[in-house]
Amino acid sequence: MTYRIKSRVAVIALAAIWAGPSWGEPRLSGAGARSCRVLATIAASRTPVGRAAVQWSLGFLTGRVQAPSSERHRPFGGPDGIVLDLVAYCRQYPDAQVADAAASFFQDAALPPN
Repeated sequence: MTYRIKSRVAVIALAAIWAGPSWGEPRLSGAGARSCRVLATIAASRTPVGRAAVQWSLGFLTGRVQAPSSERHRPFGGPDGIVLDLVAYCRQYPDAQVADAAASFFQDAALPPN
């Protein structure tokens, strides 16, 4: 009886390890994990899902700017300008994630000097 319980526990533990995320691969959830297709147009950015993606992006940008590393970034044109930039990125890369669109503010080769 004890052997059966131990073997079942071992099988369940192995299944949980095998089904879980791969080591070293962060899992992103929430609006940042959504496809850029939710921000493919200005109209899409005004839907409930699009608004959630915009709000997530604004929070992401705020966190990155406020981080102690004070990373350089492209100029922000206020919330409306940020939405325009997010939509432009998502039109160009519809299969990317919303997080990629937000991170693009810090990846531009033509960043102004600090």
